[in-house]
Amino acid sequence: MNHHPVNRVRCNQQGFTLIELLIVMGILSGFLLMLVQLVDSGLQTFRDGETSQMLADRSSHAQRVITEELTQLRGSTTTRDSQSVEDRLVVQLLPIGLPALPERDASRSQILRAAVHLLPDRELRIIDSALVGQILSDDPTMAPEQVSLEVEQRRISEPLRGVGNVMLMVARQEGPDDALVELRAGWFLPGQKFPAGPNRMVDPFEAIIPGSDELPGSLLREITEPILQNLLHVEFSFWSQNTTSWGGRAGVLGSVLSRLNDSANLQAPQGVWDSARGGWLVDEISGGAFAYDVGPFSEHDTSDDIHPHAIMVRCAVAQPGDATPEGLLSGDLASDSQSLELYDGTVFPGAHDGGFIKIGGEWMRYASLSGDRLIGLRRGQRATKAISHERGSLVHVGRTVEFVVPILHAKDDWNG
Repeated sequence: MNHHPVNRVRCNQQGFTLIELLIVMGILSGFLLMLVQLVDSGLQTFRDGETSQMLADRSSHAQRVITEELTQLRGSTTTRDSQSVEDRLVVQLLPIGLPALPERDASRSQILRAAVHLLPDRELRIIDSALVGQILSDDPTMAPEQVSLEVEQRRISEPLRGVGNVMLMVARQEGPDDALVELRAGWFLPGQKFPAGPNRMVDPFEAIIPGSDELPGSLLREITEPILQNLLHVEFSFWSQNTTSWGGRAGVLGSVLSRLNDSANLQAPQGVWDSARGGWLVDEISGGAFAYDVGPFSEHDTSDDIHPHAIMVRCAVAQPGDATPEGLLSGDLASDSQSLELYDGTVFPGAHDGGFIKIGGEWMRYASLSGDRLIGLRRGQRATKAISHERGSLVHVGRTVEFVVPILHAKDDWNG
């Protein structure tokens, strides 16, 4: 029996049923979802790799910069060529920022002052700066062109000696995040002085306590410049004649705080130092108690000076500001809380079995990561103050690099 042609045409024009369309759309949606997830995962992996590489590059740069400065330290292993203490190394632990009136239990950082070898280019810049200061002090109205000519004339009579002084200090970096710090440096000629008030000049290396009225913190910030920025931490440990190991993860600052008035622990690395042992570092106010200090009579006695065998540096760099935050507080954190809640612990880059984090100006050490919680917090680590933090605060991990710089002119107190 033959079918009518019109019926065959209508049969051929029939499309998908609603169920078939829904099935196809479901398959396509699932495929697109898988594709989006795959692309997003790839982009996240790329961003994480890029951030990791940038942190590695910045860690290497920080190591190179600090090593270059510390390898210029100078000192004599004998006393035959020195009648005065000209190669002094002084390292103190003082309130960060060196405020005139520091708060109680203020966070602290190390300040290093030392004699160094000066490269010709750096010494010439220092000489020019000193000459400009002298010229403008004599005649503040002198025109810039005249100042330049006067500097060229006076420079002829200024010999290059190749020696000077350096100051390294950790300061908070300007910006909204108090966690970020910078390493500042200043280089000076021996005996160079700066105005510290009306009719008063000061040599930054003669003042006992930086930040005091004798050497205001504002002056030190003015005469230093940042050589490393976007840091979380810088710490120096000094290997003495009795040191047996560099210690554990807590670092030297933790042990310094526990023994500010304890001179008996000589096997640990030292966090403060005075190569002249001249009574400068005797208590917390002066910047820590130096285990080898023997009193004021030693300040100008070159025969008993001591210098460390090596300096270990622990430096933590922060991730770039435009990177995805390493962690965010999901709730307010009191100054005595022992745990904290993260917005998403699955992406937190810290170790599951504990490590260090920094929120604002406070370092903390956690015992473990459990889901979205960091538990077993030990507050106020690395010489910082335990404070409260608001919901949404950044939780920093960064990347820490440790390296050792040998000191060729090391000197113990029994080989003077």
